[in-house]
Amino acid sequence: MDLAGTRVTVVGAGIGGMGAALMFARGGAAVVLLERSAEIRAVGAGILLQPNGLAVLDALGLDGPLRASGHAVAGTSVRGPTGEPISTVPVPDFGTGLDRMLAVRRSRLHEVLRDAVADKPAVVVRLGSEAIGASADGTVTLRSGETVAGDLVVGCDGASSRIRGSGDFGARVRDTGHVYLRGLVPRRGPGFEGEYWTPLGLFGGAPVDGETQYFYASATAPSVRDAIAARDRFALRRVWGAAVPAAAAVFDAIDDVDDLLVNAVVRVECATWQDGRTVLLGDAAHAMSPTAGQGANSALVDAAVLVAELLAADVQSEGLTRYSARRRPTVRRVQDQADRLALMAHLRSPLARWIRDGLLRTIGERKGVAERLVRAAQQEDPATLRTLVRNLRPS
Repeated sequence: MDLAGTRVTVVGAGIGGMGAALMFARGGAAVVLLERSAEIRAVGAGILLQPNGLAVLDALGLDGPLRASGHAVAGTSVRGPTGEPISTVPVPDFGTGLDRMLAVRRSRLHEVLRDAVADKPAVVVRLGSEAIGASADGTVTLRSGETVAGDLVVGCDGASSRIRGSGDFGARVRDTGHVYLRGLVPRRGPGFEGEYWTPLGLFGGAPVDGETQYFYASATAPSVRDAIAARDRFALRRVWGAAVPAAAAVFDAIDDVDDLLVNAVVRVECATWQDGRTVLLGDAAHAMSPTAGQGANSALVDAAVLVAELLAADVQSEGLTRYSARRRPTVRRVQDQADRLALMAHLRSPLARWIRDGLLRTIGERKGVAERLVRAAQQEDPATLRTLVRNLRPS
């Protein structure tokens, strides 16, 4: 179909929403991007861009400034509490520039996307515009009572999506029981990358620029929850420092527990991602555990596939159906993988952890198995995905 003249309302100016706005504009649509906040700002600390996300950003011409300031990561490493190696899984070579992951400040990624959106005349950004629902005919209702009419509504408004809640998507939202904390601290020396799996859960991170270390940690164990609830950074340092000696220096660098982001993880599943002229992407459609590192990356893939399928279809309804059919089962498998990783990372029994570590070592040693797992997590071949986004042009 020809997107020229199509009015698209994108709800939510997060990573997926801004990516969708850019790709719809590239495809020829006129885009209104609604953001409830008074400014576009990052909510988060760091992010690990995987080859699929990097492929989309590269095709949009946005990876240069990110690579200039970010930290390249060659693979995923898991260690025991004292640093003993358990497993290392390298990133396969998916093509030029797609043989690494990239750790960056989430705020830096938002800045790059925000500036690119601002440079697109076809995208009109409306800040302070909170959407409270959408109808199947493509009309968005704002909290102010105003309505925004369009030909297509794209709900990118997160795990608590009001767009999803106002439509018929057969949604189920489940509390996973897992809680994580995240933060940024001054980088000391080379910093660290990878994860430590402990009886408290996982602790990990990576440098995100020359001066800053990104870190995250499980906050599910009662001792960690209690320290956070008491706003006691000394107790938090004591608990995690005892579990992982390498974590002590990180928690020493925290000035205030309030500087940390603490999030409970929910899983979102939808029977369909479309309802009339409304469609979902990102966490609104498939919030998942962060353990697979595919939340924001999957949102960028969603946006690319959505625009590509619409351009390839004869009519909009056909394109939306094809998008939902192509993405839902693939993302469901990644959600399941993320849940398995979360379960494995939080094992408490010494015997269970010994068996788990042996399994991880075996996978790491069998390069073919490890590579298949990484490739499956990308959902789409990154090199093909990059070409797909580069070719998003009006028909």
